[in-house]
Amino acid sequence: MLAYREAPLGWIYLKMYDDNSFEFISQGMVRDKDVYNGSYQLKNDTLYFKYKDSIPKAGSKAVITKGFVNYINGSYHESVQIKLNKLTIK
Repeated sequence: MLAYREAPLGWIYLKMYDDNSFEFISQGMVRDKDVYNGSYQLKNDTLYFKYKDSIPKAGSKAVITKGFVNYINGSYHESVQIKLNKLTIK
């Protein structure tokens, strides 16, 4: 699955793979970027992210609704639009 949105000074990307790994990328306009990765678990419409190192301020739990991934337990609410989805909800 690929989801992203344009941020005020760059982009936010969420890339999720079939092997249950993911990358959450916050990229600025001037090549700087923060990459957070780890594994995820999908249960019904809820995503649980387990990060390898640090956790982004968006949090570690998100809900998929109406074509968006909405993070719900961080210090701010992040939302990225799903552009490509080949995941199956179990």
